[in-house]
Amino acid sequence: MEEKFMLLEELLKDERAEGRLEGKAEGKAESVLLLLQDLGSVSEKLRNKILKEQDMDILLKYLKLAARTESMADFVKEMDKI
Repeated sequence: MEEKFMLLEELLKDERAEGRLEGKAEGKAESVLLLLQDLGSVSEKLRNKILKEQDMDILLKYLKLAARTESMADFVKEMDKI
C-alpha cells in the first residue's frame, strides 16, 4: 500500500512541475502579446502561434524580439527565422 502511495505522490509531483512550466510559458507568451499590441492589432493566427508555443527558449527570443521590433511585419519576418 505504501508503494502505491509513493507512486501516486511522485505522479502528483510531476503534474505540479508540468503545470508550473505551462504557467510560465503562458505568462511569457502573454508578455510577448502585450508588447506587440503596442505596435497594432495582433492577428488571431499570430496570437495562436505565440500562445501555443511551450519552448521557453523560443518564447524568450520572441519576447526580446517584440521588445526591440519597430513593426508587426518586422516581428513576423524575424519570428520566422527563430
